[in-house]
Amino acid sequence: MALNNISFVLGQGGLGRPLPGEDHISGLIFYTVGTLPAGFSSTSPIKQLLSVADAENAGILNDYNDETAATATYQVTAVGSIGDEVTISVADPYNSSVILGSYTQAASDSTPANVAAKIASAINANTSSTGYSSTVASATITIKARPGLGIAINSGTPLFVALSTGATITGELTQFSGGVGSKQAVWHYHISEYFRIQPQGNLYVGIFTVPTTYTFVEIAAVQNFAGGKLRQVGIYKDSSAFATADITAIQQQCAALTAAHKEVIALYAADISAVTDLATLSDLSQLSAHYCSAVISQDGVAVGSRLFAACGKSITMLGALLGAVSLSAVSESIAWPAKFNISNGAECDTIAFANGQLLADTSISDNLLTLLQNNRYIFMRKFVGVAGSYFNDNSTSIATTSDYAYISDNRTIQKATRGVYTALVPALNSPITLNTNGTIADYTAAYFQTQAEEPLAQMLRDGDLSDYSVAVNPAQNVLGTSKVTIAISLLPKGTARNIVVNIGFNVTIN
Repeated sequence: MALNNISFVLGQGGLGRPLPGEDHISGLIFYTVGTLPAGFSSTSPIKQLLSVADAENAGILNDYNDETAATATYQVTAVGSIGDEVTISVADPYNSSVILGSYTQAASDSTPANVAAKIASAINANTSSTGYSSTVASATITIKARPGLGIAINSGTPLFVALSTGATITGELTQFSGGVGSKQAVWHYHISEYFRIQPQGNLYVGIFTVPTTYTFVEIAAVQNFAGGKLRQVGIYKDSSAFATADITAIQQQCAALTAAHKEVIALYAADISAVTDLATLSDLSQLSAHYCSAVISQDGVAVGSRLFAACGKSITMLGALLGAVSLSAVSESIAWPAKFNISNGAECDTIAFANGQLLADTSISDNLLTLLQNNRYIFMRKFVGVAGSYFNDNSTSIATTSDYAYISDNRTIQKATRGVYTALVPALNSPITLNTNGTIADYTAAYFQTQAEEPLAQMLRDGDLSDYSVAVNPAQNVLGTSKVTIAISLLPKGTARNIVVNIGFNVTIN
């Protein structure tokens, strides 16, 4: 046994030092009809954030300041007798039974209004520990639910009044209603999850007014604000239901940006809270939207789950997914268990789908999970005997036979086209020396080839490619077309999506 000692484990990522390259630069888009956070405005809806602290400094907080708290009332109708005791409690969605306040009738409390005022004072005396508060008008007490509950306390009969034996105090109780969840707490959650997975992230957040029709022009707005540096963007749409038309529209936006040499891939998260049968979700393999992926899972018991209960809309795990893509090399699948455990032991450790169904529910069969994967959705899964939570794959919204069926395919090709474009811009409109037979001179062809090879060679050194080839046909009719064609072939990294092990007994081992 070693000598007793004090040891230190050095942390990593706390300083937020910038990563080399730009593969990690990300965007996140939210929509609202409410008040914008303090650091945002209708004329300045986009901010660059390098940490959760940056988000909070910009006014994106998880203090539920934009929440509409549910309220309940208790109207005292009879004062009862001296010594009667009244205890008001609530079956809090997360804290079991919580005593809000207790009151004992005194001789001086001779009217319902007096009794109501004393009960309200008793409730407010405990606000610091319960979060619930009250006001009183005449004989009616209005009880305000604690922050963070939103709609979670709107239904059922969580509030109850207990009287001591023989008490004759009476009142009319009206249960909680009117709660609306905090949108900013959801935004804070996704930003926090992004930086939890990618501590050295570089995130451009845009908060826009809910449009009459979703065309997702906001993707271009954020990409242009970032100077074309975004490599992936997450879109959180909670104001209306999931729609394949959204994915098609997102594809169109990303395709237009690609044509403008501002390549980006998109991650789409929308509301599926009303979907009772996940098997009825559309088959995304029938689309031609390889720039867009859809995520349909979320946390099952921790912060994400509570936000789902408070808002009544799919929260998803968009932030964590965006963080994983940002963390990954362009050639890597975010479903690689050795690198991408999305659980920290609490958040995302219990997995749910974004309609609230837990992965562990008996209604979620292996056949359903296979169907959802074949239909090209991204969700979380577990492995027997292995701690943690992992993505099922990194699918895009296109057939599996496509060369661009996975996020890694698209990020790899986009990195290549981006690099080759930058390398070849200096050669645009350059003179072409020809041989006497009209073919391109060898040294001129070699120049174009070398320019195109340089970024690909770097990708090969970085492990983003298995190999590549670049060729310039010298027999091109440059004089007739004023065009030089360069043929590039890329050999991407493979992904071990399935591993087959042949195992059995034998009488000898050779």
